[in-house]
Amino acid sequence: MDKYQLVGEVQEAVIKKHRKLFLDSEEGVWEKKEQVIKQEIKTLLGREDQDIEQYTVDQLIGYKELGPYMRDPEVTDIFVTNLEVEIKRSGGRKEETSIRFDSSEDVMKILHNVVQKAGRKIDFSNPLVNVQLPGGMRLNGVIYPNTTTPAISIRKFPKKVYTEQELLSQGFLCEEMLQFFQYAVKSGCNMIISGVTGCGKTTFARLLCRYIPGDERVITVEDTLELGLEGVVALQESKKASIKDLIENSLRMDPDRIILGEFRGDETYYLLLAMDTGHYGSMSTGHSNNARMNLFQRILRAAKPASGMTDEELGRHIVSAIDLTVYIKKYKDGKWCISEVNELTDNNGRPHFREIYRYNRRENRHECLNSLTSELLDRLQEELGEEKLPQIRPFSLPKTARGVVSLV
Repeated sequence: MDKYQLVGEVQEAVIKKHRKLFLDSEEGVWEKKEQVIKQEIKTLLGREDQDIEQYTVDQLIGYKELGPYMRDPEVTDIFVTNLEVEIKRSGGRKEETSIRFDSSEDVMKILHNVVQKAGRKIDFSNPLVNVQLPGGMRLNGVIYPNTTTPAISIRKFPKKVYTEQELLSQGFLCEEMLQFFQYAVKSGCNMIISGVTGCGKTTFARLLCRYIPGDERVITVEDTLELGLEGVVALQESKKASIKDLIENSLRMDPDRIILGEFRGDETYYLLLAMDTGHYGSMSTGHSNNARMNLFQRILRAAKPASGMTDEELGRHIVSAIDLTVYIKKYKDGKWCISEVNELTDNNGRPHFREIYRYNRRENRHECLNSLTSELLDRLQEELGEEKLPQIRPFSLPKTARGVVSLV
């Protein structure tokens, strides 16, 4: 008996024996359904076969043909478009697969399975759904009348922790930059890490968090728990408490630092408040096309509704709160690296970006252009106490800035 025949027999057997259970769509019964399916497999085979068990679970109440890709640690994204399946691996390029569903109904079965597990529903009245899946994955689904065939986008958040040596060998940053970031984090630079979707913002933030002194109280706030840090207070968004609510509440929890997974809206303003009221070393990630004007405007637009300030007032607040902006770029050939690091400074009420590091694509190397300003250097040295900043250019006495961009 091949596994396809087995699925049909198991389906008939389990529904006949456990009809009431398999008609129940409540969230709490899904694990029971899996157990029943696996037990029927063992009974029919007379032995245990985890591959067939998992395949059958996928077919009856799971992701069907998408199941193997859901479990593949190298796959970061799965897309179902026009009944065909594409995937994206950790290298960043999309790949076509041989999977093609026979009908929209087959794709709808996957959507119904997933959204019911999450206690949600998708139908003509609710054609859009965005749900969190076990393991920190996220699924977005769109059906008729908003699309002719059901569309599924699944984003997986890899838990891989890159070592310093791996990032150095890939050219993600250079050894001097690594030392720079170690001391920038240790001494409490407030930082925003930016880039496009999937460029490695969270991966880099996870690395930076390793350099936070172990005796500090750190609170992380995320919509999906991606950072996976140990020894922190990890807060996650829910229907009962938004990201904004959690950031506000975290300020009452006596944190040394607050790490916001990604800034999007009102929570941005409360993170800026934390950064500007002594919670040095706080950080967040955000989408942008560079670490300068585009990022600054995105922060301003996100924070403005909650701030009640004019653009000029809020702009000064942003400059006062943020020390460093980092931009991670993913190139078409799959290479990803830090392309620029800037110190955000004030010049008569206007933001300026002082380039600290820049990636020279032509020569395939990172270049240090300037040191930090004396004002920031003094603060960092004060935070370090008796320990001295290393003798590398970013921590040397400032000279005339070479790469300064003003936001007019």
